[in-house]
Amino acid sequence: MILKVLNKTRDISVLIWVGLCILAIARFASISGERTFQYDEWNFVLNRWQLSLDTFLQPHNSHLSIFPAAVFLFLLRAVGLANYWVYLFAGFLMHIATASTFALLISKRLGKTCAIALGALFLFLGTGAENILWPFQIGSMGSLAGYLLALHFLGSEYRHRQFLTMVAVTISIGSAGFGIAAVIGISVQIVLSKQIRKSWWVAVGPSALWMLWYLNYGQSQVESENLNVALRYINQSLAGSLNSIFALSIGWGFVFEILLLIALAYFVLVKKIYSPRLAGLATALLVNWFFIALSRAQFWAPEGSRYVYLTIPLIILALAEVTIKLPRPQLNLATIIISIWSITATWSFMNAHAAWLRDWSTTLRAELSALESQKLFVDPNYSPDLLRAPDILAKKYFAATAALESSPARDFSSLTTTSNNVRIEIDRVLLQTGALVLGETQQMSLGCNPQFDASDYLTIDQSSASISSPDGEIEIGFRRFADDPSSELRTVIADGTQVSVTIQQISDNQFWTVVSLTPNKRVCLSASSG
Repeated sequence: MILKVLNKTRDISVLIWVGLCILAIARFASISGERTFQYDEWNFVLNRWQLSLDTFLQPHNSHLSIFPAAVFLFLLRAVGLANYWVYLFAGFLMHIATASTFALLISKRLGKTCAIALGALFLFLGTGAENILWPFQIGSMGSLAGYLLALHFLGSEYRHRQFLTMVAVTISIGSAGFGIAAVIGISVQIVLSKQIRKSWWVAVGPSALWMLWYLNYGQSQVESENLNVALRYINQSLAGSLNSIFALSIGWGFVFEILLLIALAYFVLVKKIYSPRLAGLATALLVNWFFIALSRAQFWAPEGSRYVYLTIPLIILALAEVTIKLPRPQLNLATIIISIWSITATWSFMNAHAAWLRDWSTTLRAELSALESQKLFVDPNYSPDLLRAPDILAKKYFAATAALESSPARDFSSLTTTSNNVRIEIDRVLLQTGALVLGETQQMSLGCNPQFDASDYLTIDQSSASISSPDGEIEIGFRRFADDPSSELRTVIADGTQVSVTIQQISDNQFWTVVSLTPNKRVCLSASSG
């Protein structure tokens, strides 16, 4: 079968591109490591594992997310929560599909050499790592892929090209907010190419469906005060996209921006090189940046990885429209040099982002293991990690793991092998979920019982005990896994007082250690009086 395909594929450029895609997937997989769901993904995991209209139609950050919700629902039901690598590969394949469509569009304008070079630039774009390495961004990537497919079909000679274009636009607008810019960009292209009578429904159909959804489910995140900074945000977004191609500072981005605008003005005004697609691309870019400015400018991240991923290929496609008549050998050489420069310059950026994602996953998986160990005692509304997974509530988490019959947590017995920073977070979760409960400070009637040892640190090997010091006021701390007690696991015992401690455990050998944090002062344990 493979040999037949290869015999039919006489174009070596296709084989080169397939090889690049395989290398890209191998690279992404090699730096991803053992990970789990993070941040926004937990909203889908905990709220969209049930088959209902809300699963598909509820907005996410004001975006219509039908298609990413459908993908997550299928994967959640098919592979559960323990096999995150499947979600990773779904994200990788979406990026491959987006990059391949982009390369196809470049090939039609500038030829196969430029297509491979610029396609490789986007394929290995390190500054787009947030989309490439985070499966949740299949929505954002799918929205871009839908727009690129719409450009391809609209400029093709396919028999049903209008219908295919409409399907592509529907995918774009049904995947993420970028789809709104895509619809407007396609509409401008249709109007300027004088195809309104034949193709008006290509944009109107998806727009009508989106409006119907918005009337029933839509939520606006527009901040009126952001209008005052919208132009500055758009300006910096363009510069940020340009400098991100080479991972340079924003200053270089503004230099590239000036050069780009001069080049576009020269080709359009002097050389009279202009096309409806160029106008559509420019419109899509400006509308996208404007809507991001209105809803997200308060966070001021115009150079954000997820944003430049969307705009870099559109900027390159716009340039392809005006450089189409340049000498092909020089253009091929220029794109090869730019591609090599970009890939090597952004290579470490992707590595760094992957390391950050792995660290977050390692910590969160350990925290979830601690949470699961305290299932019988934890508050249903408890959230173990407001930074990495703010959507997790204990009751929703346990409902999802039970329904999907799987868990992303580490094995509890393996927690001792994690780093000390991670073990500190484990102790925090155990404390907050009731594994160790500190009582009120009380006056001692007999003082420190001489039949119990006094030391700098002691192991609490019973379910309850009273802690005091024979040496006066003392600061103590508790640790279960960590090398040292965290700030949340510290307290002060005044002279002549004691504090009771209760250990909630669902299995034996879950010992805590009480540590003296005051130099030259000891702690001692006695049977709890409570």
